Amino acid sequence: MRRILKSTTRDRARWLCGVSVLVLAGCSGAKTPPASPAAPPPPPAASAVATAAPAKAPTEAPPPPGLAPDWKFPAIADESLDRGLLVRVVERHTLPLVQLELVVKSGSASDGTQPGVAAVAGELLKDGGAGKWTGRALVDAAESLGGSLDVTTDRDSTRISMAVTKDHFSEAMDIVAAVATKPRFDATEFQKLKRREIDRVSSLARTNAGWVASMVLYREMYNLPTGVHPYSRYDSMPKELEALTLASCKAWHKKQFTAKNAFLVVAGDVDHETAIKEARRTLGAWDGEAPDQPEFAPPLAPPTLSVFLVDRPSSPQAEVYVATLGPERKSPEWPALRTTNQILGGGVAGRLFLDVREKRSLAYRTRSSVDALAHGPVPVVLSAGTQTAKAGLTLDALLSHFDAIGKAPPAEDEVGIATRYLSDVFLVGVDTVSSIGSLTTDLGVFSLPTDYYDTYRAAVRNVTKETVFDLSARYFQRSKALIVVAGDAARLGKPLSHFGAVHVLDADHGFIAKTIIAFDPTAPIDLPRIEGT
Repeated sequence: MRRILKSTTRDRARWLCGVSVLVLAGCSGAKTPPASPAAPPPPPAASAVATAAPAKAPTEAPPPPGLAPDWKFPAIADESLDRGLLVRVVERHTLPLVQLELVVKSGSASDGTQPGVAAVAGELLKDGGAGKWTGRALVDAAESLGGSLDVTTDRDSTRISMAVTKDHFSEAMDIVAAVATKPRFDATEFQKLKRREIDRVSSLARTNAGWVASMVLYREMYNLPTGVHPYSRYDSMPKELEALTLASCKAWHKKQFTAKNAFLVVAGDVDHETAIKEARRTLGAWDGEAPDQPEFAPPLAPPTLSVFLVDRPSSPQAEVYVATLGPERKSPEWPALRTTNQILGGGVAGRLFLDVREKRSLAYRTRSSVDALAHGPVPVVLSAGTQTAKAGLTLDALLSHFDAIGKAPPAEDEVGIATRYLSDVFLVGVDTVSSIGSLTTDLGVFSLPTDYYDTYRAAVRNVTKETVFDLSARYFQRSKALIVVAGDAARLGKPLSHFGAVHVLDADHGFIAKTIIAFDPTAPIDLPRIEGT
């Protein structure tokens, strides 16, 4: 559910971050499943008199786990420069690589009354050029070092990242510092970028049911009696982007890009003294106070089960979401929440996959996800993609699992599979410089202690079925669920009314209400298939 805009110099940047995504799956709600193991060699041919071994039941408990290798996250050395910039150095001398991440603790949640300004301004830092480089020259300069330059904007941060070999560390620091502190904000590039963003969201509104459903889900989940919650916007609307100006991007950068609102991560084959020396040389004069934080007032949970149907006329498919708010990212209950999510639908061993997809064949895709946010309660979302005719049955199945996890403790083997995965996934690729840099960045964005990953793994291994049940009973209550479906309202309105009053929304006009279909618990939820739908 998390929306990220990224500007890259090469596709290789995605490869450099690939392992990082997998590692983050265990601690920040990422949805990437573990890599499938290589297929085993075929068994030897059976003799004429051999008796075939009986097949194991799919629900049979897995074999006892082995001992996970002992692992500690590398030491993080923090030092603040004279004008307030925090520098975090993580030395790893296994390969001659260095990962730089200059992180500003402001993302799309800081948009205020100008939705999209953070994402567009972040992209423009690179596309518009910086310092002595035009946008094209900036790309060439990064590539000439054999490196990659990314600018990523998410809800709580804007990250300028670059990975290079050790011998190009100094030149990379020059580039990263220029992008952050000396952007050109080229007017021509701004107009190009703005048009691309308008085209992007316009296309998504027409073609992507998941994007449409997410726009409504975040708006309703982060509802406030007055004002607008910083997390209530999943993405920007075309009209909102049309209103953006170059001046608004410059003003956002001036306010948010300050030394006391940022930190620098240097990870890899570099010693602490050299890292601090280069940081002082390139960023030592950067100053500025931290801006005021947006108001993160507690959102209002739905008073009763709520159903929103985003109309996509004649759509043969539907996206079905069932959501609630869980504890904060910094909560000590985070390990239990991640375990609960994993049991529900964090992978192919999850209940949603095994039942909704495999056993009942109601959906072609199912999952459960947790979106890590820096402030306040986080969204927990059960989702499925399905045919229109099966949308009612699919929603009924998701709600059943949503309800069941809060009414009875999970089985011991379910907890064991989930906790082993969450604990040991860190071990996959954790020695890569890019993953260590990204993990260190997350500590700063989410205000977590430097020993967090070590204590998190230990806490996950100590999660029990009683711990899961205690959390689930409080957060997974059917009467407080938020339901969002994106699909054909003409066909789905009546079946969805079986679950509650249905608010039908117009996706073409800012998701305004078109009509309300009254609650009808007698309405059938099964639909006949029409032309493959």
